[in-house]
Amino acid sequence: MGYLKNIKCPIFNAEGLKPKDLPPIEEYYIEIGGNTDKAGKYLLKDFLSNFERRVVNCRLTSVSRFSVRANWGGVLWSDFIKWIGDVNYKYVYFESYGKYVTVVHREDLSNERILICDEVEGEPLEFTYGGPIRMVIPNLWGYKSCKWLKRIFFIDEYIVGFWESRGYDDRGLIEPCVLLDVNTGNFKKIKGGEVLDF
Repeated sequence: MGYLKNIKCPIFNAEGLKPKDLPPIEEYYIEIGGNTDKAGKYLLKDFLSNFERRVVNCRLTSVSRFSVRANWGGVLWSDFIKWIGDVNYKYVYFESYGKYVTVVHREDLSNERILICDEVEGEPLEFTYGGPIRMVIPNLWGYKSCKWLKRIFFIDEYIVGFWESRGYDDRGLIEPCVLLDVNTGNFKKIKGGEVLDF
């Protein structure tokens, strides 16, 4: 049993995606799009081979009012951007294998803890929680952290995403509220923005 399941982290699967809907891991690819020399499709293993592996301790916080802290492993977004090189964009479009879409403003992607994540607590990320690879954007509500990642496109025109089209905020900035700390089972008050106090 994986770490997130062991601590009873809630599960969300807006697309109703099933493991059979994903290609075999050796055929799983990520597509990069936009005005960049790195545009194209990359098998997951080839994509990951371009980067030094990093581990980030941070919280993933859901608009459903829970937050979970873990050691997430994968590719730092800042390392990915360095690899991409000089590219002009206003937004980043993320799409899953289940066609879930969310778009993140460029200025919200400067957080040093943002990760393209394929591990949690040293173990492969389980399908249930977005594996084999997902985004972890700790400074935004969890619906901006696309699971089952398939596409990362650099764009200039905003595209309304899955939850955003249903009334959720386009920016996805974490608001002050009381939420469940999954790690301890306690309810805690947060002041808004990335949860750093516990």
